[in-house]
Amino acid sequence: MIGMLFLFLLAACSPAPELRYPTAKGAYATAAGEGDRAELDWLAGFEVVEPGDLWAGPDAAYAGLRDRGTRLVGYDWMPAAYHELEADDDPLAAWLYQNRSWASLNPEGPFPHCEEMGYDWCQDYYFDYGEDQVVAKKADAVARAAADWDGVFFDWGPGVFIEEPAYEGMRRTFAERHPGRTYLEAVGALYAALRERGPGLVVSNQGFRNAAHVLPHVDLDMTESYAVGEEYLGRRLNLAGRGEVEVPDTIYYPVSEDYRTGRLSDTLEWLDWLAGLAREHAGERFLGYVYMNYAAPRFVPNGDGSYRAETPKNAILFGYAVPRLLGFFGYTEVGFDRRLERLPVYQADLGEPLGEGYEQQAGVYVRFYRRGLVLVGELEGPTELVLRSPAIRAGWLYDFYDERWIPASEGRLSLRLVPEPDPVTGRAAPVGRVLAYAE
Repeated sequence: MIGMLFLFLLAACSPAPELRYPTAKGAYATAAGEGDRAELDWLAGFEVVEPGDLWAGPDAAYAGLRDRGTRLVGYDWMPAAYHELEADDDPLAAWLYQNRSWASLNPEGPFPHCEEMGYDWCQDYYFDYGEDQVVAKKADAVARAAADWDGVFFDWGPGVFIEEPAYEGMRRTFAERHPGRTYLEAVGALYAALRERGPGLVVSNQGFRNAAHVLPHVDLDMTESYAVGEEYLGRRLNLAGRGEVEVPDTIYYPVSEDYRTGRLSDTLEWLDWLAGLAREHAGERFLGYVYMNYAAPRFVPNGDGSYRAETPKNAILFGYAVPRLLGFFGYTEVGFDRRLERLPVYQADLGEPLGEGYEQQAGVYVRFYRRGLVLVGELEGPTELVLRSPAIRAGWLYDFYDERWIPASEGRLSLRLVPEPDPVTGRAAPVGRVLAYAE
């Protein structure tokens, strides 16, 4: 009798099988370079994708994504160009090399990037953006190349490399040529000139480090490893079909002074700081930051002494939820096997964020959205959590971590959170959860 009553109550509380959450394209993703049907179908689920070199033009496989409503941005190394020692330069690099005596900051070398990377095929010459002609030449060339794309992604986007010891000579050259002006100001002139030429989307990599001169001119700014990161720490495992190999670990506190003793508060301090820079400096076109993260797979024992790699759901959901606390965007690459990063959470349409920002309650940080919510927290073990808010409405919510529907009542939501162990810190990993209402 008790068993029959249990089955009746379970059926009464279970959601109907036709429940679906609303979907839309995700914000931003990077291509793995495979170009097969599975990858292309995955990337078609995003608004913006960065699949390759601006100057080479989009590969035919990825170009087809534009017919599916995805915009493509091409990669450019903002500060410099490679002069190839045994091949013809592209036109812009050839122009810089021919005019290096005044157009580059290191006409006689050194070539710190090629040397650091061990490239024996190139010399790296750095544009002198203090020269109006150089700015115009670079901006014109980028705008022409971007005509085959939907925009440009600028690596080394803020120009702060110039402050590193290896670039001291270039910094001194710029100061001698352009007294009273800084290189970081000159980088801003490049962005302004490019924006005048209308190349579509402009995405900077860590432009916030030169916020006053970069953020006014860009659509998106990328951070790297500000929620989760990946490190090879010497761990070796016997992987089925591969034998013993060194495997990476996920780093959950990459912005902390020491990731082994870091705290979630460090991560959120950076998030708040970035939001403050955007409020102060970003222009009208600015859509937000893209938190680009990197994570290792979960390595699961097979029971015979070997392991298999599985999707790191918690790392991906944490990397997604942290920036969404402030309405920004996230994406996590799983470099060990890029197929393992393909979770449907990116296509969940949470709608507009509610309230002024995230809030803390019941020991976690939560941001409510019109069609769902995100939360992050540090827990010591399994925790029964009750959230209360006028933003919570009665209905079914899909939990992307547990992959199940859970009920919510008006103003109240009960959750059970079970954190994963973090082998790097020896503590429980911080949790990241995303929940979306049924349509």
